[in-house]
Amino acid sequence: MKKALLLFALVAISVVSINAQDNLKWGVMAGMNVSKYTITGFDSRIGFHAGVKAEVGLSQDANGSGAYMDFAALLTLKGAKVDGGSLASITFNPYYLEVPVRVGYKYAVNDDFSLFGSVGPYIAVGLFGKAKAKVDGDFFDFDEIGGNSASEDIFGDDGLKRFDLGLGLKAGVEFSKKYQVAISYDFGLVEVIKEVGMKNRNLMISLGYMF
Repeated sequence: MKKALLLFALVAISVVSINAQDNLKWGVMAGMNVSKYTITGFDSRIGFHAGVKAEVGLSQDANGSGAYMDFAALLTLKGAKVDGGSLASITFNPYYLEVPVRVGYKYAVNDDFSLFGSVGPYIAVGLFGKAKAKVDGDFFDFDEIGGNSASEDIFGDDGLKRFDLGLGLKAGVEFSKKYQVAISYDFGLVEVIKEVGMKNRNLMISLGYMF
């Protein structure tokens, strides 16, 4: 996992170094997650994401239309929940450091309004989080999915895998070449619990500001 993260960082740095002075823009972004897992019995849950992002123009004209690459470093809360009504409920709260890298195309309708779309991979590493269950009004933490031992960490040998990898699609609009509103969907490719084939899915609604 460490080798994969290092390689990913080196590739991103190499891309940024190409014409970075003229074509690189930095910004910030934040928004809402609607995440779930790919197995039955789990409901979607609301989370968040926030962090920094950058865009590198690859072949854009004077109006700003053309190909680009964007990438980000995000703190993101994913997970899912099981709602058993008043008897029991379980909520999974895994926090990740996620690095998406996407290649896309931006079309400038006029000087103040653009449309964009992109696609590309992401990698993520689990930082911390809890699996919290509520039974008859009492809460307890556990570290085994389907078990009953107590722990505050959702990741580890008896919990979720820390490493995640997937593919994301993104579309949005940009105003005044600074303000962005986007919607994206991430398809996790790694089984975060191999025995049950559980993978991450995440819908993201984001607001961004480019400096």
